[in-house]
Amino acid sequence: MTNTVESTADSSTGADTYSLWPVRIGWGLFIVAYLAFAVITVVTIQSGLHGDPERTNPNPGPAPYAPFLGFDNWPLAVSISSIPMAIGLITVLVWLSWRQRRVHWAVIIAFAGLITGALDPLANWATFAIFDPRMLHFPLTWPYVNISPNLEPALAFLGGYAAYYLLNGLGFLQLHDRLLDPFMRRVNWLASHRLVRVFIGSMILAIPINGLIQFTWMRAGIFFYTEAVGPVLQIGHVHFPLIMAVYDSIIFGMVAVMCVRDENGDLVLINRIARRLPARAGRPKVTLTRQLLVSMTVGLISFATPLAVLAGLREAGLSRPSYDQNPYPNVKVYDPYGHLEDAGKPGPFFS
Repeated sequence: MTNTVESTADSSTGADTYSLWPVRIGWGLFIVAYLAFAVITVVTIQSGLHGDPERTNPNPGPAPYAPFLGFDNWPLAVSISSIPMAIGLITVLVWLSWRQRRVHWAVIIAFAGLITGALDPLANWATFAIFDPRMLHFPLTWPYVNISPNLEPALAFLGGYAAYYLLNGLGFLQLHDRLLDPFMRRVNWLASHRLVRVFIGSMILAIPINGLIQFTWMRAGIFFYTEAVGPVLQIGHVHFPLIMAVYDSIIFGMVAVMCVRDENGDLVLINRIARRLPARAGRPKVTLTRQLLVSMTVGLISFATPLAVLAGLREAGLSRPSYDQNPYPNVKVYDPYGHLEDAGKPGPFFS
């Protein structure tokens, strides 16, 4: 089964060729719109709060914690790291696609990561994630992206998320196949359910590794969580909500499942879903456009489902303070429910 463009499918007649034009125009408009978004993002990107009255603390004190490893601007370094990640990902995927003369299967998964990144403002809102204002971020006047409590990092939208999810999914799939799958295949029911094994095994492996990655980011001062539901692990001044290790690991587990291929090198889950979807008579059910749309849909559902759980926990008022001191004294503390003020945390606050 091939994943080449739709023009390879029975294009011997003029009518068939003509029917492809809506698809080509649609993808052309998407590419133009995305490139325009990328240009606008780069041109308008900001760092700092620019005196925003809602978020800026008018009387900041000294930073409460020493810089991680003696370097004081990890937020900017992490922001800029999205650039080589995106360029590297695009370069490798273009090269792989050019070498095999068709769109490489990893492009289909990366596309899901690219689109799924659009939900990140909602994720930051649901998880009370506060970023260092020195991060390169979208303008504070942009409505949707600033659903995030204090700011929304920008450069990751341009390929950073795609690289992050794809590389993690592939990595956890490889670890699962080498470390856990030989044992899980001995369980009768799991032996015949490859995708279930991959999801469970990759998620189990991802929990401690993702926890370590997030802990390192928090120790470097990239972000912190003002509130959390459930137990919070404290090491030094870092308070890490354990629920966040599970949250991202569910997503990594699903990306690993999306990366599973059969003996012919075809994507198992994506193609299985594509074949079950209706198609016009005489048209193939597995085409590049259908694969991309299925991949995007699976990615969005995989991201949105645990996100909806976290949002529900937040709205239910079950969250509690999950930090000691505000590491960004020039930023007001995000306290939409008054939990932090009631707990005696120092302000000023904003909601």
